[in-house]
Amino acid sequence: MKTIEIATAHNIVFRYELASTIQRVLAFSVDAFLLIVLNMLLGRLFISFGSFTIILLTIITAFYHLIFEVFNQGQSPGKMLVKLRVVTLNGATPSPYDYLLRWVFRMVEILGTAGSLAVISIMSSERNQRIGDILAQTTVISLQNDLTVNLESIESVKSVEEINYPGIIVFNDDDMLFLKMSLSRYIGNPNESNKRVLTELADKIAYKLELPVTNYSIEFLKQILTEYIVLTR
Repeated sequence: MKTIEIATAHNIVFRYELASTIQRVLAFSVDAFLLIVLNMLLGRLFISFGSFTIILLTIITAFYHLIFEVFNQGQSPGKMLVKLRVVTLNGATPSPYDYLLRWVFRMVEILGTAGSLAVISIMSSERNQRIGDILAQTTVISLQNDLTVNLESIESVKSVEEINYPGIIVFNDDDMLFLKMSLSRYIGNPNESNKRVLTELADKIAYKLELPVTNYSIEFLKQILTEYIVLTR
């Protein structure tokens, strides 16, 4: 399975699975089915409006994907069901212009060639991108795998004889999850960038707890995590 690494604003890199061709075709099929049902319902509802109905249904069909992706964070109903999302290659939410660029080339890749050009492009590109994705610098990631980390599972907490940092309760679960992700990233890839993130985190934690200025180790951060779990669970 192809993956993509996306860096956050905090310089933490997360790895996501790229949506496969089958997943993207499935999401497209769901959207196509919903469009057919929607067209049938609206066609019956506005049957007496003649040409207006035809124009309305044409606009809905043409702009369906663009509207949903712009206003629903890169997810059409089909993508939501299959758990896919459009993102930029640097992990940001695409801009309206990015979505527009993808949508324009959808007309050529999917409607103009019955989807064959899009499928060929997705299968042959390094990041599973169709031509619209390549030009917009976007791709589609899979959200199938539950990457949620629970604090109860991030450490195998043993009994703690003494709490050294009782003030740690001023932090919250999100803070500690971010710390854990940063630690895991450094342990898996101990480069200077990941080390710098941990150093900054240790300094901020020490400042918040009013600890003396010093060089805090990885063990200090692990102890912080452990004591937080003990004190809050």
